[in-house]
Amino acid sequence: MGRWIIIILGLIPGVWSGRWGVTYENQCALRGTSVDLKCKYGYTSGNLVTRVSWSKAQQVSNGWVQVPLSQLPSLPNHFTYIGDYHGNCDLRINNVQPSDQGAYYFKFAGTFGGWTSDTYAFLTVRELTTVVEPSIAREGDAVKMTCMSGCPETKKISWFKDGRLVWRPQFQARREDAGSYYCAIQGEETVRSASVALTVHYQPTNVSVSVNPEHIVAGSGVNLTCVSDANPAADNYTWYKRAEPTDSHSQVHVGSGQVLSLHSMESSHSGLYVCYVRNSLGEGNSTEVVLAMAAGQNGSQSLPILAGVGLLLLVALVAVLLLFWRKQKSEADKKTHLVSRLHGRASNPEEPTETVYSNIHMPPSSPPPASDPYSPPASRGKNTPKSSEAEIIYTTVTIKPRDRRAAQHENSWSKGREDDSSVIYSSVVKSSR
Repeated sequence: MGRWIIIILGLIPGVWSGRWGVTYENQCALRGTSVDLKCKYGYTSGNLVTRVSWSKAQQVSNGWVQVPLSQLPSLPNHFTYIGDYHGNCDLRINNVQPSDQGAYYFKFAGTFGGWTSDTYAFLTVRELTTVVEPSIAREGDAVKMTCMSGCPETKKISWFKDGRLVWRPQFQARREDAGSYYCAIQGEETVRSASVALTVHYQPTNVSVSVNPEHIVAGSGVNLTCVSDANPAADNYTWYKRAEPTDSHSQVHVGSGQVLSLHSMESSHSGLYVCYVRNSLGEGNSTEVVLAMAAGQNGSQSLPILAGVGLLLLVALVAVLLLFWRKQKSEADKKTHLVSRLHGRASNPEEPTETVYSNIHMPPSSPPPASDPYSPPASRGKNTPKSSEAEIIYTTVTIKPRDRRAAQHENSWSKGREDDSSVIYSSVVKSSR
C-alpha cells in the first residue's frame, strides 16, 4: 500500500523526486510598473507541500534579517503570490517603488520537513530618465531627446511636452519648442520620467513702444515704455529721436533704459521716437512712434463750459429784449387805442357823449397897471375888478366812444365810476387886463 502512495505522489505535477532547493531569476523593474519575480522550488519524493512564504532582507542595527512580506508596510495587494504548491513560487509586486528594491527569499514546508533558501532573488528598481541635448539651445540648433530606463528590456516610449504628445524626439529648435518634456511607457503613461526643461534662446523681436498718457498737453509728464520678446531678456535699451527736419534719416540719442520719461512736455519734444533693444544674441528695434501734443487740448477742455455760458447769456439777452419789446408794444397799443377812441367819438355825434371839463389857466399877457395912489377912488373902481381873483371860465370837452363796450373796459376812463360817462372839470382863468 505504501508503495502505491509513493507512486501517486511521484505522479503529481511539480513534485520533485530529487533534492530540496529553490532557484530564482533577478529582475529589473521601472518605478510604477508591475514585476514578477521568477522562482522554482523542489523537494524529495513523498512530501506534500503545506505552506509557502516570501520574505525580504531588511537591515537592522545587528545586520540583515529576513522580514516576512506580510509584516512590511505596504498597500493591500502590493505583494501577491502567483505560484502554487507543486514547484512554482513566482511573486508579483504591483506598482513598484524604490523601497521595493532588494533581496527576496522563499521558503516552504511539507509533510516530511521544510526548506529555507539561503539564496535570493534581487529586484532592481529604476526610473525613466529624460535627457535633452542641448537643454539650452539657440533658435535653429538641432535638439535630440533620449529616454533612459536603466533596465535591459526597454518598452516602447512616448514623448510629451507640457502634457501634450510629441511625435518627434529630434527637431530644429524654435522659440515655441521651449517647455518641459518627459517620456513615458506607451500604454502605461502613468509610468513616466521626471520633466526636463528645454530653453530656447533668441535675439529681441516684436519690439514695441507704448505712450502714457495717450493724449499729451503742454507741461504734462509723459512716459515711453519699450518692450520686446527676447530670451535671455533684453539688458540694453537705447532711445533715439529723428533729427529735424522730419524727413531726415539722422537720429539723435535722447536716453537709455526701458522707460524714457519726459517730465514736462514741450513743443521741442515732439517728433519721431524709436527704441533699440539688445541682448547677448543680437539687437532689435521698434517702429517709429509719433510723439505730439494734442492741438488745443487745454482750450478744448473748457470749450463746452464757455459754450454753455455763452448760450445762457444769449438766451437771457433775447428774453430781456423780448420783454422790452412787448412793453413798448403794449404802451404803443394803448396810445393808439386812446387816440382812436378820441377820434371816433368826435366823428360820431349819435353816440353817447362823455363831458370832460378841463381847467385851462390863461396867464395874463401883461401885468395889470399899478393903481395911482393919487387918482380918485372912483376912477380906480371903474378900471379894476372888485376882487383880486381872476375870472374863471368853464369849458366843456365832449368825448364820444365808438363802442360803448370798449368804453366800459377802458380802465383809464371807467375805473371808480358806476356809469359810462366820466366828467373832468377844468377851469379857464382869464385875468383882467
